[in-house]
This record gives sequence, C-alpha cells and structure tokens, in this order.
Amino acid sequence: MDVEQEAGSSVCARCGASFVCGAVAGLSTCWCMEKPSGLFAPDAAATCFCPACLDQRISELSARAT
Repeated sequence: MDVEQEAGSSVCARCGASFVCGAVAGLSTCWCMEKPSGLFAPDAAATCFCPACLDQRISELSARAT
C-alpha cells in the first residue's frame, strides 16, 4: 500500500483514483451497496471501482441490457 494512501482507502481498478471502500474500511456496509443490483455482482476477491467509474460501468451494462 502506498504510504500516502489513507488507511481504509482503496484504489480504483479502472482509473487509479483513491476512494473509501466500506468493506476495506471495516464498515458494515459500503456506498456501492446502494447502487442498482442485478447489473453487476460485487466479488470480494475482485478490486473495486471508485464511485464515478462504478456509475459509468453500470451505465455501460445497462445500455447493453436494453
């Protein structure tokens, strides 16, 4: 982990931005759990996307589904 990165923060797998992941920070929930379900399946072994990239990914998947 980068020494400049805050404890409990994650790095977006898509854009490299630093953000807080509730699971990594030890919280009982995460902001991503409020996103529409059924379009993507969060995977505990996978890396997370930041809010902006997750919104973009959901939009992409939603467009494909229609």
